[in-house]
Amino acid sequence: MTKKKSKFSSTPPIASDINEANALISELWEQLRHYEDRLKASSANSSKSPSSDGPKTKKAQSPSGRNPRGAKQGHEGHKRQLSELKESDTVVDCYPESTCSCCGDTDLEMSDKPFYRHQVHEIPPPRIDITEYRLYSGKCSQCGEAVKAQKPSDTPQGVMGPNLMSHIAILAGQYHLSVRKIRSLLQDQFGTTFSVGAISEAQSRIASMLTPLHQAIKTNIQSAPLVHVDETSHSRNDEERLRWCWLVSSDDLVYEKILYSRSTHSAKTVLDSDYSGIVVSDQYSGYNWLSSDRHQLCWSHVIRNLQQIADYAGRGHTANIGQRLLLLSKLVFRTRHRWESDHIDEALYLDRLNRIRCRFNHWLDKGASQIPIQRYQGRCRKLKEHSESLWLFLTTPKIPLTNNEAERRLRGFVIQRKISYGTTSDAGDKFRDRLHALIETCKKRQISSLETLTRIVTAVISQQPYPNVFGLSETSFYANA
Repeated sequence: MTKKKSKFSSTPPIASDINEANALISELWEQLRHYEDRLKASSANSSKSPSSDGPKTKKAQSPSGRNPRGAKQGHEGHKRQLSELKESDTVVDCYPESTCSCCGDTDLEMSDKPFYRHQVHEIPPPRIDITEYRLYSGKCSQCGEAVKAQKPSDTPQGVMGPNLMSHIAILAGQYHLSVRKIRSLLQDQFGTTFSVGAISEAQSRIASMLTPLHQAIKTNIQSAPLVHVDETSHSRNDEERLRWCWLVSSDDLVYEKILYSRSTHSAKTVLDSDYSGIVVSDQYSGYNWLSSDRHQLCWSHVIRNLQQIADYAGRGHTANIGQRLLLLSKLVFRTRHRWESDHIDEALYLDRLNRIRCRFNHWLDKGASQIPIQRYQGRCRKLKEHSESLWLFLTTPKIPLTNNEAERRLRGFVIQRKISYGTTSDAGDKFRDRLHALIETCKKRQISSLETLTRIVTAVISQQPYPNVFGLSETSFYANA
């Protein structure tokens, strides 16, 4: 890899006169402020992830006066409810001694129901069941032709059955284990060893089995009235160039797709250009092709950007404008929360937000014209340019203020990227985006991702009709399946 060249020359600049010296001081002073601001960058005022914050930053961001941990006075306690017994469960009846400790009476009248039930949960000894297919051949007594038996049509092609394949896939996608960690866990848990190649092959087969469902999710999500979109980087271990995982999330579906770039074309690929619903996103310019009457910008991102202006190391007028804009942005959330909790009616809610909007635009104008820092001027101009997208939520109560939904759905992908690193093939990319789409959709619907995946794998291996596990539109689903 080539070393990154320094932007500074090896020798310091020399000014020829006082004017050039003053200009040089101003330039270096601004660079110093820029680097100080970068040192102060955290998840609260930039796009950095919370996991990148140091212990001191996290401690400084924690709210003061927080109630101590533990139950408070007057809190009603919660206890575990008894589980419903299955046929395979064991019941041990415990009866008292036959003699009363007080009077020695041996004739006790036993109650029909126990006065107390205590349940102990235990895992049975793990094991892997092996099905061995033994194929025989016969020989014709007349012509001598050999006749060989064939495996049943529903026999898995590889060495793993549908339950084991689904188990391996969920360990990777939902619990973020690498292939080698899965191999080690299977050996420790079941005493069975599979090669790294066998586990990778099983994951590739899972990706192929999920392709019809993945395409059906994309088709159905285009008819949703509102979606959240976001993207995050994805690395291939054999390439220096980053790829990107794009996500589209509706009320009950999640679609993820790994693409080569973070461009407008990629945004239009995951979200059709003729999509007529409302899109909630961050301020990334790749979504600027959306019309302002159906594009809501995330206010959480706005607050982070304004927080950096308010934290400007130079203080003075720049920080003052940033603090004013930051205060108004937080008032937007406060007013919204008060309306959602029925503390104010809709008329008062709209009146307050319209007044906040006027003040916010006023300070944006000041920031775009009076802030001397070019990068902060640009932020104010960009917010002013997309003002209609900032306040689209006023037209429809169902439009949220933030894009937190998309960021939450991407979190599983980001964690797996950090723990298991990148992929090495297109098959690995397909496995990740298809499996995460299924897992996140199952989380939304509060159903088991393992059970859902097992249904699909079992149906494909046994050559049964592809199951419509999410109850998608029949036309679009079976067209893809």
